[in-house]
Amino acid sequence: MKRLAIFLFCLSVPASVLALSVEGKEFKPTTTVDGKTLKLVGAGLREKAIFDVYALGAYTESGDCDPTKIIKDDELKYLRIEMLRSVKAKTMASTIGDAFNDAIPPDADPNLKSQSATFQGYFKDKAKKDQVIDFTYAPGVGVTIKQDGQQLGPPLTGKEFQEVFWSIYFGPKTCCADVREQILQSCK
Repeated sequence: MKRLAIFLFCLSVPASVLALSVEGKEFKPTTTVDGKTLKLVGAGLREKAIFDVYALGAYTESGDCDPTKIIKDDELKYLRIEMLRSVKAKTMASTIGDAFNDAIPPDADPNLKSQSATFQGYFKDKAKKDQVIDFTYAPGVGVTIKQDGQQLGPPLTGKEFQEVFWSIYFGPKTCCADVREQILQSCK
């Protein structure tokens, strides 16, 4: 696994108590979101051409390693992206939009399709090196997106939206096969 280092806090602790480091960005074994403890599923490095773009950590309530369950389970979920280089807002918006549109089922509800444009529209500012972009899904609320702690717009509602969003990273048409593989490999 390219440049993915796994550190055990103690050799005698169970494997579920792992912290992961990706290009110097640390992902703790658990994190708290909305008062609930989420488990680190895994972490990986997103590369484009020859450039390291970001480190990504995926967390869920269950900590399940099955990609289908990661996508489908209606539980609190969290993706943390730590930028390793600056990316223009237009590039972020189009890259995320393309990945989302690739993951939308052909028979998707028109509302879901319109959410894609809303989603892309949230990325108005450059994603700078060392910034953090958070994606949190809460059942009954939707997907909330924050860039360096600032919410980018209202939550994007619906379980179907979150399933498409999580399919970007864990689905069969993933934008980021290497990231998916690294996350799932570190989950085992």
